Amino acid sequence: MRTLTLGILTAVAFSCLFLCGCNNSENTEFREFSEQDRLNSLEIESADTSQTAKPETTSDSPIEVEVAASSAEEESSSPDSEPIIVPMSTTPEVAEQGSSSEKPASDETAIAKVVPANAEVMSPASTSTDEPMTPLEPKLLIPEKTFQKEGPQQALRVSFDDIDLLKVLNMEPVPENAPEMFPDWLKNLEGKQVLIRGFMYPTLSKSGITYFQHVRDNEICCFGRTPKIYDRISTILQADKPTNYIQGRPYDVLGTLRMDPIYEDGEWLQLYLLEDAVVLDK
Repeated sequence: MRTLTLGILTAVAFSCLFLCGCNNSENTEFREFSEQDRLNSLEIESADTSQTAKPETTSDSPIEVEVAASSAEEESSSPDSEPIIVPMSTTPEVAEQGSSSEKPASDETAIAKVVPANAEVMSPASTSTDEPMTPLEPKLLIPEKTFQKEGPQQALRVSFDDIDLLKVLNMEPVPENAPEMFPDWLKNLEGKQVLIRGFMYPTLSKSGITYFQHVRDNEICCFGRTPKIYDRISTILQADKPTNYIQGRPYDVLGTLRMDPIYEDGEWLQLYLLEDAVVLDK
């Protein structure tokens, strides 16, 4: 009986403790939480956490960051695709570090990357052509040649290319016995009336000229280049038909062509001669 009474008293005591509450909270209201309430509570905590964890940003200097795929399904659909790069802003400290790590190379370093250290650089001195040219072996390059007749005298139209021994006989330099190797068509021009167009080599006189050098091109006249022996023709005009100096422009000369070689002391002085000539400056 005593044991039953003791058990009843103990149960009553526990009941009182349960009803009065066992904490110090001032809120004495009790309610049951549902599963929806728990989810809402998690969403609120997640939003608060994202706002407080967001770093301060500035727009001083952009950087590039990788953005992962939004879902596992996108990652599995394109496993080989490259990560998406989007511009973001960063703090000044990060921007300064990035700029220092990407400092461009100096000019000397850039040149060293373009030009190998062992590359041969050509200097103005290396372009000199002072060394003598290796003599070519003479050979006939133009075995046949015909000429057109022009004007009332039916003179043969000849050009400096036709009497160019480098083009005709591959001669460079011109040896002393060059006339002996002339092809027949070139030898046959001896004593023929010819018309040949060229320029006047500078003379001592400006008028009353009866003798001059008729040359291939204007470069010889104006820039001081020494003409090859086959680039000039000694010209003797008719006594009663002198000419004035003609500067910088071409003209025709009509005359009798002669093969009149003059070779002295290892040097060519004359190869071709036009005599009884007239300048046709029209």
